[in-house]
Amino acid sequence: KPARASTRRTTAAGKPARGKMIVIPVANRLAAESEVRTPYYMQDLNRSFPGKKTSNDTERLAASIMDLVARYRPGIVVDLHEAGSAADPGWSEVANTLILSEDGRAAEIALAVLEAVNPVRVGKPFSFLSGAPAGSLNREVSRRFKIPVITVETSRRDPLPHRVETQVEMVRRILGALEGGSR
Repeated sequence: KPARASTRRTTAAGKPARGKMIVIPVANRLAAESEVRTPYYMQDLNRSFPGKKTSNDTERLAASIMDLVARYRPGIVVDLHEAGSAADPGWSEVANTLILSEDGRAAEIALAVLEAVNPVRVGKPFSFLSGAPAGSLNREVSRRFKIPVITVETSRRDPLPHRVETQVEMVRRILGALEGGSR
């Protein structure tokens, strides 16, 4: 169920008006199927970037994702997450936030998204945080490739259909802001 929901929430947002959209429906399939952040036999993928091609499974997966970014050089990377597991320390601090890369373009896009979404949002409004943690896709992509990154953190305390709807809306709005308009 989580894998299908992840696929729906990214692809239902539609294609950008120009360029290509590369979708990784579920980066860590084993964790998603187990409904845990990190299976006991793996490292935390969310802190394993940029990864290493000659290391363990988690490091190789992170390196493969970084290779995709290097190959396609997207105009923006949107990383979808769900905060709220008891195993995630500080989850309430990041639930319903946009975590921005240090790139100024990410802040411009996030501001446009929040101005459009928050006035009509049901539930806790979204806020933003600047500066992603070391080892995160957000931080490593923005620093290595100078590409803006926005991590969308929804709250697992919200029902699954609401989280999916929220993530679809966020992707749609981010693409719209990137293209210079509203979607």
